[in-house]
Amino acid sequence: MAASSSTLDALLGALSVEIEAFAVCEIGDDVRLIIPPVDMIEVHHILEGTLHLTIDGNETVEAGPGSMLIVPPGRLQHLATSSDAARDKATFDVCVPARDGLLVVDATEGKAPTLRVACGAVTPDRTGSYGPLASLTRPVVENLADFPVVRAAFAALLEEVSSPTEGTQALTSALMKACLVVLLRRHVETSRIAGTAPALFHDARIGRAIAAILDHPAADHCVTGLAKEAGMSRSAFAREFKVALDLTPMEFVARVRLNLAHRLLVSTGISVEGIAAAVGFSSRSHFSRLFREHYGIDPSGLRRSSKEKT
Repeated sequence: MAASSSTLDALLGALSVEIEAFAVCEIGDDVRLIIPPVDMIEVHHILEGTLHLTIDGNETVEAGPGSMLIVPPGRLQHLATSSDAARDKATFDVCVPARDGLLVVDATEGKAPTLRVACGAVTPDRTGSYGPLASLTRPVVENLADFPVVRAAFAALLEEVSSPTEGTQALTSALMKACLVVLLRRHVETSRIAGTAPALFHDARIGRAIAAILDHPAADHCVTGLAKEAGMSRSAFAREFKVALDLTPMEFVARVRLNLAHRLLVSTGISVEGIAAAVGFSSRSHFSRLFREHYGIDPSGLRRSSKEKT
């Protein structure tokens, strides 16, 4: 098992993964929508109907209403209502701008849609990292219809995409991000039950080191100690960690500490020096410099800003 649900939640928060809604795909019977390979991680949330998604022409995934999928970058995708759809439509030929930057991909040929899919893209953090999704090599699909938060998001998404208006893209992005967290949690749990490693962590040993960092962020972590936690040589661990998270082990340690410090700054009255020490930084100056580089504001400035908003 690579990570618990709480570990995954902390991991997503620490790496600031975001999702941006950009299109609603409406597909009719016997139509196959072609999405060309793109250099980004794509997310599909099934609003109505059953999706038959073929990836790179040889891998088919079936998903019903309330399901969500993540597709790795650079994959050719075919979206259809059945596996034997005969009429192809290229995305760029049937794409129509809606409101507030949202796009509608109309592949219905003038008929009522039998499949509606909200599509989004995972965006990198301030440093250009995709964080826990950086090493995604295979699609992730889970049915989330049994989660109350997803059912509520599902209903709100349907309402928004039916009548797009100002703020629709921002709201659908937020709803899809909430569902993304639920998807990844469910994926980790189903992987545990199946006895397989989640798609996010191709090596469970890396997951053990991640859990050690998240459970004790202020500990005196070093690459050698984390490699021992993972049961790997120092060089192999450093290499595989970088591949898995697109960050070095110590960069990830710093991210986790900064994220914790951010929460403490806006939710407690602990001094900046006290917070720096509590999360594992040996000096305030070093803490403040890294905090400013990551968040674009120094710790004291963030605290003042948060107080002004309350």
